[in-house]
Amino acid sequence: MIFGFKPYPSYKPSGVEWLGEVPEHWEVRKIKDWLLVNRFNISDDTNPNYTFDYLDIGSVGTGQLVSNPQRITFRQSPSRARRIVHEKDTIVSTVRTYLKAVWYACGIEHDLVASTGFAVLTAVSSSNPKFVNYMCQSNAFTDQVSANSSGIVYPAISEAKFATLKVTAPPLPEQITIADFLDHETALIDRLIEKKQKLLELLQEYRTRLIADAVTGKIDVREALAELQQTNSATCGDETNSTLSEQHSMNTRSNHEHEENP
Repeated sequence: MIFGFKPYPSYKPSGVEWLGEVPEHWEVRKIKDWLLVNRFNISDDTNPNYTFDYLDIGSVGTGQLVSNPQRITFRQSPSRARRIVHEKDTIVSTVRTYLKAVWYACGIEHDLVASTGFAVLTAVSSSNPKFVNYMCQSNAFTDQVSANSSGIVYPAISEAKFATLKVTAPPLPEQITIADFLDHETALIDRLIEKKQKLLELLQEYRTRLIADAVTGKIDVREALAELQQTNSATCGDETNSTLSEQHSMNTRSNHEHEENP
């Protein structure tokens, strides 16, 4: 069991090396046979004044946007601004996929267009949008895309090859269950991470202020240092005495054993 959860009752070979075995009742399908890939694109004859929010590769992190989309017209947009993104689509970077630039489009306020450096995945009747999103964030999926990418500095995978990669396709009700479970659990984890980050920020702020106040004479640390040295000395003394006592005990046992076994 992993993390205390039970495995499925039975498994079968997936026929895909990176997947290994999968639950007996799950399917393994090509992405293009299970999802729509880059279905909607802006054409070259689009009205030059058409305005939209543009997402480039640098705007997307793992599961989130790291910067706001750029509001531009088609006339101003780069030639790679072509992938139309709809609500509940998942976009996946096909360039340096190991960086896991994956985002689930939710709460779109304006027309959204992504770079051709992304694959835009649209769920159909047999696929759950959020399950698709989580699948694309998994190490197994990322590793498969990276293994099929070409290039050294900016390894990328072609649209055709990406569409033929195989993924797990559980029954739709199970996809929904998995997605709901991950929504709940990842939200808890994200809150814990946020609390830890706030604590780290406070400690860093305290550290910076402490150094500044000490070296500029805002605080008198002489008595505090004396108390710290006294405490450390007592602690070290206890540890030393404990170590000497343990060593003496070990020597006594060794001598005793030697006397019994000359």
